[in-house]
Amino acid sequence: MAEKLDEKELVSFKELLMTNTIQVDAVTQLLIEKGVFSEDEFYAKLKKVTYEYREKLSGKATT
Repeated sequence: MAEKLDEKELVSFKELLMTNTIQVDAVTQLLIEKGVFSEDEFYAKLKKVTYEYREKLSGKATT
């Protein structure tokens, strides 16, 4: 039988999304500061990946 979840341990989707966003932002800033890649390289990659995801969602991707 399934175990009942503890209400005190649950977080909202908004809290989960915010935490994830902050973590990704912190890692990105650290990688830029360490010189792993530049801010311009990051934004170029972000633009490319965003475009690819939108293409996939619209069914236009050829994979």
